[in-house]
Amino acid sequence: QEHVGRMVRHLSRAVDASAEQKEKLTAIATAMAHDLLPIREKMHAARKRAVELLQQPQTDRAALEALRAEQIATADEASKRLTQGLADAADVLTPEQRAKLAQRWRF
Repeated sequence: QEHVGRMVRHLSRAVDASAEQKEKLTAIATAMAHDLLPIREKMHAARKRAVELLQQPQTDRAALEALRAEQIATADEASKRLTQGLADAADVLTPEQRAKLAQRWRF
């Protein structure tokens, strides 16, 4: 929650967000963090499972492939939730604020 608050404050300052926008962005970011926590835990468990599989005397290719497919599905789930959160946050901001934010994110 503390990390979410810092992120929202930083973003809000960068785009000069109103108090109402900050409140909405905080709610969006909090929900997103809450939804992504189980996904993060799945990824940690998968890494542990990969280590266990690789420590076996025989390489279980089928189990490794199943784990890989599961990880792709997990990554897709996370990506969808992040995209939803990004779109929700974009809806809170004005076009000018989104342009300002995009300018800061240029690589």
